[in-house]
Amino acid sequence: MAITSVCGSLLNGQDASCIAPVRRYYQQAVLINKADIETYTINKPTAEDPDCKYNVEFSLKTGKTGYRFTGSESGSSYKGYFDKSVSDLGFVQYKHNAQILVVGSDEESKCILDSLSKGRLVVAYQFTDGTVEIYGIELGLTTGDFTYDVQEGGGGTAIVLSSLDIAPENLVPLVYKSAVDGGESADFDANFANGVPSV
Repeated sequence: MAITSVCGSLLNGQDASCIAPVRRYYQQAVLINKADIETYTINKPTAEDPDCKYNVEFSLKTGKTGYRFTGSESGSSYKGYFDKSVSDLGFVQYKHNAQILVVGSDEESKCILDSLSKGRLVVAYQFTDGTVEIYGIELGLTTGDFTYDVQEGGGGTAIVLSSLDIAPENLVPLVYKSAVDGGESADFDANFANGVPSV
């Protein structure tokens, strides 16, 4: 008889009959250059510690910060989602997708679009209950093909950053845990900055 994998064992059920799930992000995101992350630690179930946890702690290099993108709270341009698939070798993998809004046709917006297209980024969102969710922590996200049309797009375009098809993430997006107990919202509000004023 085969041995059951701890990775594929369901650890608990869920009763959503009497609660309304949190389902909305604040309409803002913090984008972090993947190269600016000094260290990160992922906590997940293992054979030695099967508790159900999917979180990440990280810190930026000294002098580095994330960059905030903010839209109208009545909009829905800022959101994260993921696609599950199975590799040719049978391993589960996840393509992370993080959507933001870029507006304008000035030099600053063109610089942002070029940087998003050429960089590798990690994206943080905050749910309205305060939970901070992290996309792309292992391998980073970048833009796929997009059309930027400010006239037809009402002044800007929703831009999706995704895992590369050849480099999907091994885990679902993770919940952020601060090094300071209960400090997740404060870290998000400070753009995860390390030794610099938040931008």
